[in-house]
Amino acid sequence: MALIVESGVGLDDAESYVSVADATTYAAKMGHSAWSAVSVTDTQREAALRQATAYIDSRYRFRGKRLTDTQALEWPRDGYAWPQKRVADACCELAVRALAGPLYADVDALVTEETIGPLTTKYAAGDGQVRFTQVDDMLRPLTAGVVSTIRLNRA
Repeated sequence: MALIVESGVGLDDAESYVSVADATTYAAKMGHSAWSAVSVTDTQREAALRQATAYIDSRYRFRGKRLTDTQALEWPRDGYAWPQKRVADACCELAVRALAGPLYADVDALVTEETIGPLTTKYAAGDGQVRFTQVDDMLRPLTAGVVSTIRLNRA
């Protein structure tokens, strides 16, 4: 199935912010040799770009308003130029990482417990999701924040 790349008009069937060709150019410039490895197929690259785009759209809340009500992706946005280089670069960075493993991880529990004498302290180490700080920083000027989950337990 051919990858459908957003063109800037708010396609209702777009699957990626970046084409395989553009991601390959980006990866070469940034020295991401894993992207162009002989063992990696274009089908795998397309899947990685779909996963990266889905991650961006679900993990970040962007400023501004979507260009149309029917567009499949969060970009383009009203008042922002297209193509949006920060979004494209972030998509490429995440796609490289998606080739190495899943961008999202299913987590059972992240609580550790420490007992010293009569006191017991429980610590939760984040939400269990790997954070991609380079991508966070790339998208920060465009976002209203990162979607995160905080688990609250009543004592």
